Amino acid sequence: MKNHLAGRVNSPIPIPAYYPSDIIKGEGPYIFNKNGDKYIDMWMGYGALLFGHADPDIIQTINNNIKNGWFFSYQTYFEKELSNIIHDIIPSAEKVRFATTGSDVVAYSIRASKSYTDRQKVLSIIGGYHGVHEGMIPSASIPDNQNLDLIPFNDIVAVKEKLKNKEYACFLLEPILANSGCTPPRENYLKEIRKICDNTGTVLIFDEIVMGFRVNIHGAQGLYNVTPDLSLFSKAIAGGLPLSVVCGRKEIMESFIPTGNVFFAGTFNANPLSLNVSKTVIKKLKNGNFYTKTQKLGDDLRDYIREQINRLQIPACVQGIASMLTVAFGCKSFIKGIKLEGCDDTVYNFFIEEMAKRHILLPPLPTETVFLSPVHESVIDEIKIAIKQSLEEVKDKHYR
Repeated sequence: MKNHLAGRVNSPIPIPAYYPSDIIKGEGPYIFNKNGDKYIDMWMGYGALLFGHADPDIIQTINNNIKNGWFFSYQTYFEKELSNIIHDIIPSAEKVRFATTGSDVVAYSIRASKSYTDRQKVLSIIGGYHGVHEGMIPSASIPDNQNLDLIPFNDIVAVKEKLKNKEYACFLLEPILANSGCTPPRENYLKEIRKICDNTGTVLIFDEIVMGFRVNIHGAQGLYNVTPDLSLFSKAIAGGLPLSVVCGRKEIMESFIPTGNVFFAGTFNANPLSLNVSKTVIKKLKNGNFYTKTQKLGDDLRDYIREQINRLQIPACVQGIASMLTVAFGCKSFIKGIKLEGCDDTVYNFFIEEMAKRHILLPPLPTETVFLSPVHESVIDEIKIAIKQSLEEVKDKHYR
């Protein structure tokens, strides 16, 4: 079939030639290409698919709701219903607004922060990723001329130095760095940031688009007991359907029209189908089974990979939290994110090619994060065997 896509893709992430490119189906831990070849998926829709592919409860929700219509020009009951649910479970969510993508709510949160503080500068993290709009793409090493400064993750001295002059509208960061390898915060890092932002009048924004609802029903802010001024969610909140959320302090959220002067609009914002799926996702998470299972899976797999790294005496590490993990080569750990700590992309690329030969797909970039789901329980032994064999190939090829 001819490919008329610009650049042949819809995403700039370089998918290796040895990965499948004609996916037509997903089921549980698997994806299938048009020829029926089956692969274990360890990327899980960039983390959006908490319950694996084609979760029966989500399918049932879609079927039950789509027959009533899936798009209206008018405000729906579901918007108010889900806003109440989010208000009850997210510590920062005094007020809530729905949009469509993560990039949307990042842009809206920055605009609200600038309006609220009457400042223009934005502070963020080297190696973080906060969407594709002008103003934030330099954090992902893409040139841009906007008013943005970047500092290393987990460096509280850098935060103090930057914010002391009270020039910044907001400090925007992932509370768990997830786009430069999975890098949890140092102890008290987030609490110290909260104090500094309070003292300098800087709006603290947690971008929980990746880890929100994956590490805790109350978000990373609930896990670490640190409440930001604004919070951003997407991906997992609607099980992979298009939905994003900005929520936070009432006085900042009311910067949006009609109570303020910050424009906030989008044709497909608060799509009823996505809202109803989000209700199902949250209901499934509330019983706690997801977190118990994925914590056990994550701990077990991280321990196993460490055992293999130590057995083979490979200069590598694995780190992460809950259902998230990253394997990095050429370093023993990373606390500021992979981009600042010399991890070896070449060896990582060799490793994932070996895994793909065994029909297991990891994120194609070393900066991306592996995401586990309870559906991986049934294939965890197969995953471990592939990791063992692939690391042996890494040892033989690169570290003899």
